[in-house]
Amino acid sequence: FRFLVVSPPFPMQLSALVGLSAGQVFDGGVVDVGAPLAAPGNTPVVFVHGMGDAGSNPGMKNLCASVPKKFPGTYSKCSNVANGLASITQTMDKQLEDFVADIRSDGNLTGGFNVVGLSQGNLLVRAYIERYNNPPVKKFISMCGPHNGVATCPDNLLYKLVCPLWKINPYGASIAFSDYWKDPTDQDKYLKQNRWLADINNERETKNATYKAHMASLEKYVLVEALKDSMVVPHASETHGFYSWGQEKNITALWDTEAYQGDWLGLKTLDEAGKLVTYSYEGDHLRWSAEFYAEKILPELGPAA
Repeated sequence: FRFLVVSPPFPMQLSALVGLSAGQVFDGGVVDVGAPLAAPGNTPVVFVHGMGDAGSNPGMKNLCASVPKKFPGTYSKCSNVANGLASITQTMDKQLEDFVADIRSDGNLTGGFNVVGLSQGNLLVRAYIERYNNPPVKKFISMCGPHNGVATCPDNLLYKLVCPLWKINPYGASIAFSDYWKDPTDQDKYLKQNRWLADINNERETKNATYKAHMASLEKYVLVEALKDSMVVPHASETHGFYSWGQEKNITALWDTEAYQGDWLGLKTLDEAGKLVTYSYEGDHLRWSAEFYAEKILPELGPAA
């Protein structure tokens, strides 16, 4: 297997600080997408970058270009919302506000679109679907998204510097990471103090029926988990699993969670309809192989998928 080459994050100095959380995508000429396939009227695609990355980076641009290269004529958009440091310093609500405006200002997306999210970008996408979904998302492909939160401070130089201060008020810090950090040892505190993830995961006592209805309306929801992920801990979060409450060892997989059993987000509905798909690969955060992308992900973005 060949692995996708790291793109230069934005700015260059951010690469060393954020580490592998951003930009583990094409850097040009890494993967052969195969012979082009006719795709008249193919659904547009939006790509949403992760923490520390930018839609304007060479790696992200090449990832976005892979779709029209395989399916000529397909409109492919690299989102430039919350580029670089803004993806770290802006709260998820602020990023979502900008994302909604960006999507709605693009006339190519008015009839709906497919979306591929990377890492933190997947939370932005899912919040858009649940709270807005106008224009609607048809297929949602999530690459290493921390959907059920992250239980540790990200393993990179930037957060190793700020974590001692961040831990003083982890749920209240005005940075994106605080919006989806989850302490598995204290459920009550999480539900009371988390300002964002507990809401979009429909975890509070009063459930939002719109969130469930919007997610259940997806044509397909694809979840990709990196089995050796060093950034999203536990990596089961990438398929909506997490540590069982009260400890940091045993994992509750998606299908055994209260959220799935109670269908809080419509995931059980999607699953029973054959619209929920999970993949995994043996590798670190966003370091899937070129073959994996070409064989599993790219076909989902074509007209016959």
